Amino acid sequence: MEGSARNDWLIENQQTVRSANERLQAVAAGVVPTDQLVPFLCECADGSCLGRVDMKVAEYDEIHSDRDRYSIIHDHELANGEAVIEERALFDVVSKRMNQAV
Repeated sequence: MEGSARNDWLIENQQTVRSANERLQAVAAGVVPTDQLVPFLCECADGSCLGRVDMKVAEYDEIHSDRDRYSIIHDHELANGEAVIEERALFDVVSKRMNQAV
């Protein structure tokens, strides 16, 4: 795949993973203690990534309250137009708005 077609595929993959994480969040929110880490999927641009991003449900909610933000494992692949905006202990927060980069 070349250029924009590859980037479109990467974005579609991220959206699929985001959808799975949203379903996990909906279930976990009602049953997981607030201080327990939940194994969400890495939302990086690597279509073959099966990595885990461990965080509390409240962290997931806070990060994903902005639809342009994703959580990824440190140093994982970014799609065009993305930048790391926050480095946390267990993962990075990525935004599709590059002007917010750290």
